[in-house]
Order: sequence, then structure tokens, then C-alpha cells
Amino acid sequence: MRVKLFEEHNAKKSALWLFMITLMFCFVGGHLRIPHDLSLFWPVNAFIAGMMLRYPFLHRTPFYLVCFSAMVFNDAVFSGWTLPAFTLNVANILFILICVVVMGRQYQHDSSSERIANAMRIFPACLLAAFGCATWGGLAQVGSINAEFADAWMNWFSEQFSTGLMLLPFLLTSSWRVRISARRLQMGKIVPLIAVVLSLVAGALMGGAGSLTLPVPALIWCAIVLPVPLTSLITLITGISQIILVSHGVMNIQGDNSLLPISHLTSARLGVATIALSPLIVAVSMDAIRQLNERLALRADYDFLTQLLSRSGLYEHLRNEACSEQRQVGVILLDVDYFKSVNDNFGHDAGDRVLEEIARRISPLVGNHGHICRFGGEEFVIVQFDLSPEMIYSLAEGIRQSIVKEKFLLHGNAVTVTVSLGLAYGQAQPGVEWAETVNRLISAADKNLYISKRNGRNQTSPGNARSEMTSDVA
Repeated sequence: MRVKLFEEHNAKKSALWLFMITLMFCFVGGHLRIPHDLSLFWPVNAFIAGMMLRYPFLHRTPFYLVCFSAMVFNDAVFSGWTLPAFTLNVANILFILICVVVMGRQYQHDSSSERIANAMRIFPACLLAAFGCATWGGLAQVGSINAEFADAWMNWFSEQFSTGLMLLPFLLTSSWRVRISARRLQMGKIVPLIAVVLSLVAGALMGGAGSLTLPVPALIWCAIVLPVPLTSLITLITGISQIILVSHGVMNIQGDNSLLPISHLTSARLGVATIALSPLIVAVSMDAIRQLNERLALRADYDFLTQLLSRSGLYEHLRNEACSEQRQVGVILLDVDYFKSVNDNFGHDAGDRVLEEIARRISPLVGNHGHICRFGGEEFVIVQFDLSPEMIYSLAEGIRQSIVKEKFLLHGNAVTVTVSLGLAYGQAQPGVEWAETVNRLISAADKNLYISKRNGRNQTSPGNARSEMTSDVA
């Protein structure tokens, strides 16, 4: 049973849940404050911004006041702040407002794919929001622009910017539905998670400048293997873990007193090596994507059933043919007679076998010098270059006879299958590509195919007269 926290037509319920969620995350963030005023990790701003982006009806003044009141209440009760609670929390509201305004228009889509794409706009949104938040927060904390302000500004900015970049991708891409199955828990998807954990441990043990970069290849691995929401969650947990480890001195990024006898230079070298590995992983992934695209393109060029060229594949192959005015081209358009009756009497699987067998019989007759295409349904197109009209006719007759002389075995029944053929003949024209010429010839061959059908089927039209064939393509 799913609980719907926010409802557009139930403002009181939405306000109550928003207050409670804001209060809860403020409480968590308050207990992560180090040693003085600022929190080690302040999740409430990014979380509320994510909620308002997912539920646009929350982007209204009353709901911002609800969030502000929850923040003030938390600081007044649990932190003992009074006046600072009002001034400092304006900075938090400012982060939420800027982030929602910057991303709001782009995120108002129903498609999950569009939401994922729009999540890539998180960087500029968090940058501007963190800048505004840090400016107000630094002034509210210090009171004037001086050296202390610069230090406070950097603390505010780094915390808000990093938290936003870690938390918002997960909030904006996740469907929030947890589905665990044996299929999803394959070893190939668990290993990247193990790699992230081991890299964190290695970074804590090694210390130094390179320790923070060690999880980068493992995170890229997760991005390749796992869905975007899960990758975002893993990145979030990894980032929080590193911040906690550094703040508590477990991961010493200064390189001194590390848990392993590794020098600062060694740590830096390992970090550089890790960074160098990351683009390699991306490059390998992109190569795999390119190979996949090539396979998809290959599948688009060939008919799955007959393994012959598809219509688009035929035109693609024609681009590779040399085009000169002396070259001749002949087109044979073949149509299976009474093919519908085959499907009706024996089933579509039998019809498929007929098409496969016809393709098998045609291929050796045409050879490697011609192009055979399953043009659509039970129609086939054969394109031959540099043959005379008599040779084109002879080829067509050879195809027709090879099909009719040997019966087709369909569900234990020997069935005679015949084909009708239409021919057309032409030559290259200046400034005209082969695809256009062949397409015109196919139209002419289709007219002759109709003549074959009208005259009783199982024949080739026109006859072996050069004048008759060429006149059809004028």
C-alpha cells in the first residue's frame, strides 16, 4: 500500500507532512553540526527542493512559510537559538527558492526519461542556490564583509553545493519503489557495489591527496551497470561517508598519520592513476555503445526472417555502387502468388517458411554481384548491374522455374508455390543517384508485375524483347 504524502487538493495534509519532514531533516542536520554552528551535512534544503520539484503545487508562499516555521522551531527547541534562527534560516529558504525557480520550468514533464535528462541541470541550479544561500548565511553569521565572512561563506557554499549535488539527483530520478528480485541481484551488478566499499576502505587506510578520488572508477562502473536512481543513491552514500570520514579524522587527506605507511606523494600518484582509469572506463563503455549502434544499424538493413536486405538496406547498399553513364541496371520485382491462401490454410508460420525457402532458392541464382531485398510482405526485389535485358529476363525465368519445380513441404503437405515477376531496365543518369533510378525502375517493374498477374500468374513480364523492357522505364 502506497502512502501519498502530498495532495494538491488537500493543502492541510500537504502542509502537515511538509512541516514534519522539514523538522525531521533539520533535527538530523542539527546533530551533525561540527564543533560550532555549521552542519557537517545539511540535507533539508536539497530534500525540500526535490519535493517541490516533484510536486510543483508545493511551490507556493504558504508552503515556504511552513518550511521556514519548521526550521525556526527546530533551532529554537533543539539548538537554543532565538533571533539567529530567524536570520540564518532565511538562507535555507533562499537555497530552496533559487533551486526550484531555476529547475522548475524544465522539470514539469511526465516522462521519466525527460526527468532524468532534466536532472542534468542540477549543477547550475545548485551553484546559484549555494551562492545565494552562502552570501546571506555568511552575512547573517558574521555581520560584515571581512576575513571571517570569507571563511563562513566558503563553509556555507561548500556544504550546500556538495549536499545539493549529492542528494538532488537521487530525489529527481528515483521512482521510490523498491523492487528486489534474484534477477536484479546478479553478481555483475553486485561487484560494482563491492568495489565502491573497498575503495572507501582503501581511501581511509591510505589517506593523502589521492584518497578521495579512489571511489571514482567504481562509481563510473556503477553508472554503467546500474540504473540512474540506484547510482545516484550510491553516489550520495559515498559522498556522505567520505565527508564523515574526513571530519572525524579517519580519512586524513593531509597525508600525515595515515593508517598505512604511505607518503603524501604516493597517495597523490595513486589518485592520479585512479583519475586516469576513469576516462578509460568511459571510453570502453562508449565503444560498446558504438558497437551496439552498429549492430542495430545492421539489423535495420537486413530482414530478420529471410536474412535478405530490407528496403532501407537496399537503398543503403546502392550508395556504394559506382555511378557512371555507361552502367546499366535491371530490376526484378517478384510477388508470391496466392500467398494469403497459404497463410489462411496452413498458418502464418508456414507462410514464413515459404518466404525463407524462396530467399534460399533465389540467393545462389543472383550471386554476390546482385542485391536481393525483401521489399515488403511477400514481395522481393532483385537489382542487377551490368547485365543485358536478355540476361535479366533469363535470370528472372531461372528464379521462377526454381520455385515452381520443387514443391514446398508445409505441415506434412507438399504444396506447389508459384511466383509472378515484373522486369524493368535502365541506366544511370547524370546527377541522379542509383537509389532514385532504382526506385523509378521498381515502379515500372510493378506495372509489369500486374500484367503477369492479370495474364494468369506464374510468368514473367515483359517477354525477352529489349524494346519492350526498355520502354517501361522511359
